[in-house]
Amino acid sequence: MQLRPEKSHGGNIFAFANLVSVSPADFPDGKDHYLILNRQFVVTARPHPQCPPGSIGLTDAQRTWASISLGPNEIVDVQEYEHFSQPKQAYLSAINAEVGFAGKRPVDTPFDQDQLADAFTKSFENQILAPGQRIVMDFKSTPLMFVIQTVQLGDLSMEDQDSPVRTDANARGIITRQTQMTLFKDARTGINLKASARRPAANSILQPNFKFEDLGIGGLDKEFSMIFRKAFASRLFPPGLVQQMGIIHVRGILLYGPPGTGKTLIARRIGQMLNAREPKVINGPEVLNKYVGQSEENIRKLFADAEKEQKEKGDESGLHIIIFDELDAVCRQRGSGATGGTGVGDSVVNQLLSKLDGVEQLNNILLIGMTNRKDMIDDALLRAGRLEVHIEISLPDEQGRVQILNIHTTDMRKNKLLDPSVNIEELARLTKNFSGAEISGLVRAAASFAFSRNTKIGNSVQINQNLDNFKVTRDDFMSALEETTPLFGVAEEELNECLEGGIMRFSPSIEGILAAGRQDVEAVEHSQSIRTLNTILFGPPGSGKTALAAKLAIDSGFPFIKLVTSQSMVGYSELAKVNQLETIFRDSDKVSFHSP
Repeated sequence: MQLRPEKSHGGNIFAFANLVSVSPADFPDGKDHYLILNRQFVVTARPHPQCPPGSIGLTDAQRTWASISLGPNEIVDVQEYEHFSQPKQAYLSAINAEVGFAGKRPVDTPFDQDQLADAFTKSFENQILAPGQRIVMDFKSTPLMFVIQTVQLGDLSMEDQDSPVRTDANARGIITRQTQMTLFKDARTGINLKASARRPAANSILQPNFKFEDLGIGGLDKEFSMIFRKAFASRLFPPGLVQQMGIIHVRGILLYGPPGTGKTLIARRIGQMLNAREPKVINGPEVLNKYVGQSEENIRKLFADAEKEQKEKGDESGLHIIIFDELDAVCRQRGSGATGGTGVGDSVVNQLLSKLDGVEQLNNILLIGMTNRKDMIDDALLRAGRLEVHIEISLPDEQGRVQILNIHTTDMRKNKLLDPSVNIEELARLTKNFSGAEISGLVRAAASFAFSRNTKIGNSVQINQNLDNFKVTRDDFMSALEETTPLFGVAEEELNECLEGGIMRFSPSIEGILAAGRQDVEAVEHSQSIRTLNTILFGPPGSGKTALAAKLAIDSGFPFIKLVTSQSMVGYSELAKVNQLETIFRDSDKVSFHSP
C-alpha cells in the first residue's frame, strides 16, 4: 500500500501518544495496527475520521525520524508488520533514551527520572520502539522530546537479562510496564534531571561477569578490599540514593609504598575491572613543559572529557579514571622550590587542586596517584575531598608471597614445566622481604638456570634437542635465590665479613654479653608494647664489639638488618649523612615484622 504523508490529525491526541493516523476507509476494522514505513520504520497506526483515504498522518518527530517530507510527490510505502513472526525476544527489557524540551520555552523545574520513566512506559505501552526513534510526550504540561539511544530485547518473562545492548534501527521491541528505562539529559536544551533513587547508575561501574580472582594481584587482598570499599562501593548504588544521603564519591586515591610492591599493578587492574573509559595514564615528569602555562594546560586536558560529559549527562555520567604515576615529581610541597625556583611546580599543584575540589566540582572522576615518597607531596593534596584515600602497599607477608609465586608460576604448572620438587610454601618462607617485582625476577632467574642446563656452549651455542623433559626444578630456584637480593632485607655479606674470624669466647663475659643481647631480641620479638629497644656495646678498639653485634643480628632472624659504619659515610656532607640515616630508618619502617 502506498499512502501520501500529511500532518497528523487530532491535535495532541496522536502527537503525545506516538500514534500515526490512517483513514477508516483504508483500515475499516477500527483497530490499532503495526505498520512498517518504507520497509524500515515501524509505527502504531489508529484509524481517524479526519484522515482522508490514501493518506497517513505523521507528527513532526515521526517525519524527522523516518526522513519523510510533506512534498506533493512524496509517497510512503506502508505494509502491515507482523512483529511476532520475529525471534522470541519481541519485547524491550531495557531502554536508554535522551530527553530534552520539545518546545522553545524550557522550564527550570527539575524532572524526576523515575516519574518520567513510569509515565513514558505507561503512555506508550504495547508500542514498538527502536533506536533512533523520536517521541514527543506531554509531562505536566511540558512537551518533552525523547530519542531512543539503545535497547535490550527479551521475552515476556524478562528473564533474559544478558541480552546485548543494541543501537541498530532493526532492534525493535514492544515496550511494557516492566521495561527498565534509563534517561540521559539532552544538554542542548538545558533540561534538569534529578538522579534516580531506584535504578543503579546507567553506566554499571563493574565489567559484566567480573570476578575478583581474575585480577591477578597477589598478597594485596586487604589493600584491594579497602580500595573497593572506600572508592567504589558508593558508585554501585542509585545516584539519587547517594544524593539523598548527602555524600559525594571519592575522587582521589593515593597508593604509596616501597618500589616493586604492586602500586602500578593495582592501578592497571582497577582500570580493567571497571566498566569505564580507558584510563588516562601520565607520568609525573611528562606534565612539565618549558613553555609558560603549558604544564597547567596539560593538567586541564586530563579533566576535559570528564567536564564535558558531566555537563551533558550529570550524575549519569560514566567514570573517568586518571592514573598519575610518580606523583611526587610535580606535586611537592609548595614553596619548597623543588622545580628550580620557576614556580611551575606550585602552579601545577594549584591547578590540580582546583580540578579535584574547586568551584565546579566533578563527581565522575577518580584520580589514582602513586608515589614512593608520600612525605614529599603537598599536604593540601592529601586532605579529604582530594586524594583522601591513602593506601600503603607494603611488602607482602608469607601468605601474600605464596599467592604471588602461584601467579607467576601458573603457566609453568598449566603446561607441566614446573618440577614436582618445587615447593611454593618453602620458597615463600625463603623470600622474606621480597617485593612482588623481586619475586617475579626470582622466577625469571630460575627459568634462566633451567634454560642454561639445556644449552651447550662451545664454538657455537647449541640447544638440547630433547626438550620433552624440560622442567624448572627446585635447584634452579635455590640457585636463583643465591643471586637475588631483596632491596629491603638483611645485609648478610657485610655481617659475615664482620664475623670472618668467628666469636672467640675468651672470657665468661662474652657469653654474658650474648645472653643479654638475646634477651633484648626476645623482648622486642614477643612483647606487644616494646617495639623499639636501643642497646650499646662499648669498649676499646679491636675488642670485638662489631662482631658481637653482627652475631646477635644474624641470630635474631629479623627481616631488616642494616649495617651502618663510619667508613660507609666517608665523603658525605653533613646533610647527606642525615638523609642517608633517615632513609635507612624509613626503609626499616616499611618492613612488616615477622617472627623468625
